[in-house]
Amino acid sequence: MAESPATQTTEREFSWTTHTHEHRERSNDWYWALGTVAVVSAGLALFFGNVLFAIIIMVAAGSIGVLAARGPREHLVKIDKRGIAIDGTLYPYSSIHSFWVEKEVSEPRFFLATTSLLSSHFSFYLPESVRAEELEQYLKKFITEEEQGPHIGEHFAELFGL
Repeated sequence: MAESPATQTTEREFSWTTHTHEHRERSNDWYWALGTVAVVSAGLALFFGNVLFAIIIMVAAGSIGVLAARGPREHLVKIDKRGIAIDGTLYPYSSIHSFWVEKEVSEPRFFLATTSLLSSHFSFYLPESVRAEELEQYLKKFITEEEQGPHIGEHFAELFGL
């Protein structure tokens, strides 16, 4: 017995692997500059009597240094009729607020907004093997399409090259 076209389209599955970011090598001077800015900033915070802010500055600088030194992580994204799985964590369609497929750029991107408090916004580059139009049409059947762009955290990560 043949499946109806509607059944065939909901049985579709998309999956790909993607990197978190493009890794850039840093010179020792970059790390020295980061450390110098952090120490001077923390020193100023201490001078003005704000110990907590000084601690936050040092922790932030340490985190930026570690993130800059490590290489990009690889993520597995899988989309099927149950929901969207990212590195094995399934986000059912009921927990997803909206999506957006940015197609008018040289490298198409997939944006996802969830209702989760800890990881509410995702963005991934789409490989050539995943056709942006097909993905968009498939997801429209399950969740709302809403224009989105990179989260402010992504802009900061790009600024620091993380």
